[in-house]
Amino acid sequence: MTDGIGPERDGLRTVAANLRFLRKKKDALRFLTDAQLEETVRSAEDELSSPPTPEEAAELFSSVGGEDFVSFCSAVSRVYSGRTGQTSSDSERDLQEAGAGEPVRIAYLQNAFSDRAYRVFSSKLGGSGQVAAVYFPGFREVAEEVYSGRCSHAILPTASSEDGQIVSFRRLIGRFDLKITAATDVSLDDERTMRFVLLRRRLPSPPWSASFMDISAVPTDELSAGDLLSACERFGAVLISANSHPSGPEEDRNVLDLTFDLRSADSFALYLFLEGSHARYETVGSYELL
Repeated sequence: MTDGIGPERDGLRTVAANLRFLRKKKDALRFLTDAQLEETVRSAEDELSSPPTPEEAAELFSSVGGEDFVSFCSAVSRVYSGRTGQTSSDSERDLQEAGAGEPVRIAYLQNAFSDRAYRVFSSKLGGSGQVAAVYFPGFREVAEEVYSGRCSHAILPTASSEDGQIVSFRRLIGRFDLKITAATDVSLDDERTMRFVLLRRRLPSPPWSASFMDISAVPTDELSAGDLLSACERFGAVLISANSHPSGPEEDRNVLDLTFDLRSADSFALYLFLEGSHARYETVGSYELL
């Protein structure tokens, strides 16, 4: 038995050395590929906007015969790093925007918990004297007030720590095409919490500068749910929650309601990918958790 120990150890050392070589080779090839992609983008800078639009990125990718649009979008983002996106102060100004100097009117169904959410949101929107609460007897009326423009914002609950996403409220948000601009978790006087969101009719233009993003996406033959989630993960977006529901009576595909943490993500590359790949998606929220 002792005769076989030496050759066996030599074999293991060889395998380990080969694995190290393969890892180094893979890293070197990735580095070379990234460098080539960045050089391709830089050589086309004179023909592109600053930063490039998703259409320009997709057209350049197609013209050079690219095979991996995710890597290409990351390369574009690296080349234009520091020249994209909003600043945090831009995001704060958008949240505080009331429109035409008029007081902010926030519609919601009043109870002890929504009052707590209102106090959190109103403090970020200008505080007492600049923000007015407007109460309604039902959640549909709350959503209608913002959709009609009679109120600038609305507050709705969207999830609980016990049951997860409340699908009926997510559908109500979609039905009235409202957008999540802030969120807060309110204690329900025990160990449970309820998430409330602040809604309005529009979001800042992407790329997103906020920490969290909600999208509704419909998988297609060209971009499956797995491909979409894999791409988002490669950009550094962390999937927090995913829910599925039918897209309509005549549709054979489900809508995916996805929430991502973007704090470590390359948001500009993600934006280029979603728009340039013609993904069937809609941004439902771009927000901070207050």
